Amino acid sequence: MTAATGKGSAKQPTALEPIASWRQDAAAVETLAKDVARALEADDLPSARRSFTEYREQILAHLAREEDVSFPAAEQRAPAQGGPIRSLRVAHIGIRQDLERVASQLALGHTGAARAVFAAFLETFAAHERLEDQLVELLRETSS
Repeated sequence: MTAATGKGSAKQPTALEPIASWRQDAAAVETLAKDVARALEADDLPSARRSFTEYREQILAHLAREEDVSFPAAEQRAPAQGGPIRSLRVAHIGIRQDLERVASQLALGHTGAARAVFAAFLETFAAHERLEDQLVELLRETSS
């Protein structure tokens, strides 16, 4: 039994909770992205590696929360919206690949290449976030 609810199991997060949590953390993640970009621009490899490692962990955790909670809930609530949700899932594959490309370039010490790949990643990720905004609207409409 949980102390807070008095019930036998912990409350399951709603579909919007991972996204809402991400939105709350967005400023910190944005700051990390700027730290990475600034370090890459300055060819400061140690700082770029540190900032990027933390940034990547935040992004990967966000993707996992969406895949584990938000996407399944959206698929259950609105089966007809399976196409857009599949698109978001596919985008996650690309996001992970892009993050690995940046990490690889940083591991090789190629700040110029890491800078270019990271800049392209940021554009791709911004497009993903716009698609995610559409998912949020879908979940809000179907949560009533």
